[in-house]
Amino acid sequence: MSRRRFLAIIMSVFMILSLLPATVFAETSKALDGQLKIQGLAAAGTVLSADLKGIKTEGVTEDSVSYEWFRKTPEDEKKEQQGEKPELKQLGKEKTYTIVKDDVDSKIVLTITGLEDKGFSGSLTATTATVTETVEAAEQNQTKTELNTEDMGENESQDANASEETSEETLEIPEAKEEDEAGSESVDGIPAATEDTETSQPEQYEQNTEEEPSLNEYQEELYPEEGNESSEEAENVENTEDTENAADNEQTSGDAGSSSVDGIPAATEDGTYGEGDTIPEDTDEKAYQAEAEVGDGSSDVLNFGNVVPGQEDELAQYITIKNTGTETLNFVGISPEHFAVQDITEPLEAGQSVQVWIAPRVGTQPGTYDDTITYQTEEGAEASFKAQMTITEEAPEDTPTPEPTQIPEDTPTPEPTQVPEDTPTPEPTQVPEDTPTPEPTQVPEDTPTPEPTQVPLESKVRSDMAEADFGSVVEGYTEAPQAKTATLTNEGNADAVLSDVFSDQGEIRYFDVSLSSQQISANGGTAAFSVRPKNNLSAGTYTESFTITDTTSGQNIVLTASVTVDTAKHSLGISTDTLDFASAKKGYSGIGGQQVTVTNNGNVTETLIQPTAKYFTVTASSALTIQPGETAVFTVIPISGLDVNSYQETIKISSEATETAFDAYFQVLKGTVSLTKIQNPSDISGIANGTAKDAQKLQLPSVVVIETTGGKAKAKVAWDVQNCSYKVSDTAAQSFTVKGAVTLPDGVDNDNKVELAAYVKVNVEAYTPKKASADDNKITGIEHNGVYTTQSKISFTAVGAGMDNSSPKKGDIRYIPLNWTVINTNTWDEAPYTACFGLAKSGDYRLKVVFQQQQYNGESWKNTDAQDAKQVAFSITKAKVTAQGTNVTPTANQKKSVRTNDATVILPFVIVLLIAVGAICGIIYYKKKKK
Repeated sequence: MSRRRFLAIIMSVFMILSLLPATVFAETSKALDGQLKIQGLAAAGTVLSADLKGIKTEGVTEDSVSYEWFRKTPEDEKKEQQGEKPELKQLGKEKTYTIVKDDVDSKIVLTITGLEDKGFSGSLTATTATVTETVEAAEQNQTKTELNTEDMGENESQDANASEETSEETLEIPEAKEEDEAGSESVDGIPAATEDTETSQPEQYEQNTEEEPSLNEYQEELYPEEGNESSEEAENVENTEDTENAADNEQTSGDAGSSSVDGIPAATEDGTYGEGDTIPEDTDEKAYQAEAEVGDGSSDVLNFGNVVPGQEDELAQYITIKNTGTETLNFVGISPEHFAVQDITEPLEAGQSVQVWIAPRVGTQPGTYDDTITYQTEEGAEASFKAQMTITEEAPEDTPTPEPTQIPEDTPTPEPTQVPEDTPTPEPTQVPEDTPTPEPTQVPEDTPTPEPTQVPLESKVRSDMAEADFGSVVEGYTEAPQAKTATLTNEGNADAVLSDVFSDQGEIRYFDVSLSSQQISANGGTAAFSVRPKNNLSAGTYTESFTITDTTSGQNIVLTASVTVDTAKHSLGISTDTLDFASAKKGYSGIGGQQVTVTNNGNVTETLIQPTAKYFTVTASSALTIQPGETAVFTVIPISGLDVNSYQETIKISSEATETAFDAYFQVLKGTVSLTKIQNPSDISGIANGTAKDAQKLQLPSVVVIETTGGKAKAKVAWDVQNCSYKVSDTAAQSFTVKGAVTLPDGVDNDNKVELAAYVKVNVEAYTPKKASADDNKITGIEHNGVYTTQSKISFTAVGAGMDNSSPKKGDIRYIPLNWTVINTNTWDEAPYTACFGLAKSGDYRLKVVFQQQQYNGESWKNTDAQDAKQVAFSITKAKVTAQGTNVTPTANQKKSVRTNDATVILPFVIVLLIAVGAICGIIYYKKKKK
């Protein structure tokens, strides 16, 4: 053997050895697939465990996965509905979990993860129902769920069984020949494939299913029961078709993957839905829609037929409420007058449906009823259907229910052993297709009586009041506001047992509460829940929420009470600070009194003290005790017999806590004197624009100074304000003169014929327009640089500067919101300037609001050429919400190496590879050197 050949063999051996790791690391771990369930009742003290029967991955055992138990509170569920990802509290990592009292009203979440050292990867999640305090309550909830499920599937299973029986009678199973190939053998009634490659319908349907898995999986998740029913009906139809329709069947089977199933639109070749599809694509618009489906959807009328009083609970029927919009719907409770209905208490996701029972209401008076029942949501969506029934005193005679085994006379049932010549032998109870035996409870078609179904017993307590606002009281009050009472009504068909009243403050602190009864009878029983603030609360705002639990259904009734205690404020206002009685001759009489009004401007009751004065008499014209905002009137007059002199006195009006005062003036003259001159008052300036046309508001004096032969005195004057040139509505500066008529006091004669008039000049300032600043325009309700998800509902309000100017004047300026833009521009026509939107694509966005400037022209607001814009930046991220029972196994499209469970040490193989590479390099070098 030559040296070259020997080296070539050695190199080949090394190369083969270096390739061995490729065969070792080619095998990948198995991803978990299927449905995980939780075994055990959702009740305190119950032990929960994982049910792995629904997992499709082969070889999975209890030791093949790890376990994590979490608690999902109602707050966590609200966050999920808002598109946020809550942080669930971890409860343990054992195979089992025992429910504790802290779990009540929450849900338990189990996540299993495949162990890589066992050859598995990925995760599955399942969630329990809401945890109850007792096992009985949990069993009752489970019974309701099973009842709904059984009723939904009853008709489907009956149709499937009937189809299977027909298939067994009419199909002949061909016998397989020994010389046939294995691939053409008939199995379980499926016809063998022919040599021309034609395939029977079941095989072709299966093939189409594999080709379009995304559509079928979506349909099964959206309508699992309807999808199964469709599959069974398709198989039954295939089995019963004649050979003459084989070609049509093949065409139908070939299109099975794209046909419409139970109202689900056909999928196109690109995996999208047709025009009528209710499943929206990624769009910026949201739709809140719902519909009610009665039976198979062929009618929107739920007919109960004739109902005998006392049998209402046995005549429940079911309808299906579907969310046909794009957003989650939250239904509100309803209570029709003549029918009892089941409320939808849980949020209904887009594309999902729920069954609810409807039954005649107990106690309904005899008569015929045709009611429209509407389920409504908080978002404004409605789902309506009609319910009809006739309440009679006794069972109707014209529509008797046939005996369970009675056959109509015109269609006698053949004997069990009789076989028609042209039809296969029926089973002992089988009836020919053209003369079917009626069901035991079926009645003639014109007055069908629904099958009696027992209505689940359930209490349903509602309160007619959710909030009790007691307004405000003043600190130091001795009598609390009157109590407010909420009426609790049980609209269910089971008696309700109420718990004690619990406060969110721990113990009841700020209010006195009482519950008239803790037991409420079914079908309209009531109880009263009263709440009243406690006495002697200090200043502050008090809010306390009270919860009463219906222990029968687990429902919570919450009432929030609030009251504000204001700090005591003492304040008295007075109508004038000066009373001038002018002058009078010594020995005067008949001096007219003047009035002063005191107003309680505080927030507490004031009791005034009767004022006294030295030179004047003060008389109360009304009660001295005045409530906040009320007034007291006092009449003031100079006392009789004062000597010649000028009198001035400050008179106080007070209560125990506060006081106010005014000055009173009076002059007594010596004897009769003659008038020589009337002095005009000084000019009055600084009057605000828009001041009322009133002598007191314009600050005009009530007396003027006169000059007499005996000296100066005072005389009363009456100003003719109404005939002056002042215009209250004019916003410009005004200057005008007011004339007043002077009345001479007793003892002053006008022998010199002086004009008994006085004149005063008044200056009113120009109006200063209120010019709102664009800096005060703002957008509220959306967080600056906030982060939202594709499932978030974003609401905001635009507030223009000066929008609160309710009494505008010429020249005022304000801003009003004009339009807003995120992707498209939307315009507001009028208030309120609010909007709500959602975005289906993640990314960075900016909300822009344009504000229009307006100026008041004296009659209306007019747009100017100025505008202002405000912007708020925010981000949208993809929502990550894992539903109950969802497969959360990571996809295989990962940018990292595949991990296996092989424990072989790869270092020796690496060394062999390096040696082989070195040998190759050495040979190349040796050949080059030899040349």
